[in-house]
Amino acid sequence: MSYTDLLIIGAGPAGLMAAAWASQYEISTRIIDKNHARIAKGQADGLQSRTLEIFDSFGVADHVWKRGFHDIEICTWTSNDKGHIQRSQRVISQKVGIGRFTQVCINQGIIEQTFVDLLKINARVKVERSVVPEKLELDHSCIDEQDAYPITIKVRHSRHGTDASETNGVKDTTYHTQNGLEEAADGISGQEDVENGQVEIIKAKYVLGCDGAHSWTRQQLGLRLEGKQTDHIWGVMDIIPLTNFRKFLTYWQGNEVDESSSRYTSSIILNVPREDRLNRLYIQLSDEGSSYDRTQITPRTMLEAAQRIMTPYKLDYKYCDWWSLYQIGQRIAPKFSVEDRIFLAGDAVHTHSPKLGQGMNVSMQDTYNLCWKLGAVIDGSAQRSILGTYNAERRQVALDLMAADREISRFYSRNLGKGITSADVDGKGGVDFGAMRERLHGFLAGVGVTYGDSILVAKSNAGISPISNSSGYSDLIARQDLALNIKLGARFPSYKVINQAEARLIQLADALKSDGRWRILVFAGDLRDPSQSQRIKRLGNKLAAPESFLYRYTPSDRPIDFVIEVLTIHSSPRIEVELLDLPDIFHPWDEQLGWDYWKVFADDVSHHHGFDNAYVKWSIDRKEGCLIVCRPDQHVGYIGSLEDVDEVE
Repeated sequence: MSYTDLLIIGAGPAGLMAAAWASQYEISTRIIDKNHARIAKGQADGLQSRTLEIFDSFGVADHVWKRGFHDIEICTWTSNDKGHIQRSQRVISQKVGIGRFTQVCINQGIIEQTFVDLLKINARVKVERSVVPEKLELDHSCIDEQDAYPITIKVRHSRHGTDASETNGVKDTTYHTQNGLEEAADGISGQEDVENGQVEIIKAKYVLGCDGAHSWTRQQLGLRLEGKQTDHIWGVMDIIPLTNFRKFLTYWQGNEVDESSSRYTSSIILNVPREDRLNRLYIQLSDEGSSYDRTQITPRTMLEAAQRIMTPYKLDYKYCDWWSLYQIGQRIAPKFSVEDRIFLAGDAVHTHSPKLGQGMNVSMQDTYNLCWKLGAVIDGSAQRSILGTYNAERRQVALDLMAADREISRFYSRNLGKGITSADVDGKGGVDFGAMRERLHGFLAGVGVTYGDSILVAKSNAGISPISNSSGYSDLIARQDLALNIKLGARFPSYKVINQAEARLIQLADALKSDGRWRILVFAGDLRDPSQSQRIKRLGNKLAAPESFLYRYTPSDRPIDFVIEVLTIHSSPRIEVELLDLPDIFHPWDEQLGWDYWKVFADDVSHHHGFDNAYVKWSIDRKEGCLIVCRPDQHVGYIGSLEDVDEVE
């Protein structure tokens, strides 16, 4: 029998994101997967702006950013009266200024390997492959005990794992697929010291199921996905296209329209450029109520459907990397956790069509939301009550995803029988794709996700907070009026500031690493004003007092910024402020390392890159400033004045 604080079941993107978070904490974590190797081909293929921000906070965005195809614009092509497709719209993929990154199209296997490499560096968590879970039990008598191991899981070790072809397709229902598993191991198996077929009993404090739409963990809990499955069948294939079509290096949709009746019917092809000359084609093969012999579908069948839509252009291929079928459906579990001990994430609790490019993103963001909370609870720095916010925060995001997916599916599948008529088509015969993306831009980029007030997000005094979560309410009232463009519950928007000591321009988000720490962002205002300087000194004295929460919550053998880090951003000209004139708590002293020169920044003109005017973009008064609390996942929990130290605690 073995013991672990956290057991993660499933080593796809969501599970690996969870493992990356867990590796930042001094807790015992295991991640197991029934497959013998990671995905190498196919599956998900897009990373949104917010996901790339998260990758950057772990220090792994650069490789993905350089390797992937950058999705900059989208074109729509619609059949004219001759049956030939012509361009009807051109829109930018992401609204300018809402995020530091644009969407990147890249293979899921590269994403998984990126996390595997990160885990090797941290060396705290390793992926154990070919481990098949067989039984799960929860002891309800001790679920509220901090040090209890109430979960018992029986697993069986195998040299070869399971055949993933049964469940390795795209989303809900797969009828045929190339497997897509990497034949060569990814270097982290953990199975060398066990015999084939060996049974192990694992006792865990917490379990996280990231094991896909056919989740074994969810089935063990007796939970079922609820929702609707349609008859819309789509094919998906990754090919190197041979074509005379001039826009294959643009994300585009083609639409073959049949106007023989008063309603529009159509076939759709979506093209997503990928890394290494690949293009992902999504091809509509059947409509609602139509019959289609799925057993007869092959890559050549899909190609022929795509060729009809692309008339008069030619399309062929000699290399197909991966292909599959899927059926449109939106399903969601009634809850994402049981007793705040066993949690589910990603496809295990919500499934949808892949046309929004959100599946892998939302799945990873599920575990990004959860696992800092688990880490803090397990290491004793937070109470178990914060775990209830996971279900409240992420299930609402999943519901929003279902709604957005239904809307875009109506655009792509013209004859759903939902009242879509020619009024939904612009004057050139193309779907008004730009208007739809404008409505959904914050959600599609991931930066618009905003959590309601709870024990982790204070209520707004401006009356613009989202609907309150059911996980418990905070009596604390935040001053949203002090920073109107920094929304409570949303991820902190980053702009460029200058390091006070070295004059280097950075994105402030570069200082908000995913390392488990809370941040107090002190917007100090104009320090040339004597009265403002005195406010900062009083704040510094309060934070540095022996009875301050900074000291109470920091272990005695750890540096003062181990749990809560204080970062200062002032609006004065940088050269008129001396770092060491500020209270020591803003640049703490270490007996071995000296002063910390990387915690104070200026919103000022840089020598080489101009002026980002961050205070104005944040809507913070350049003279008065304010104080903001960021959770470890960079979401804003509180906004107050520089005197509101007690409220921060």
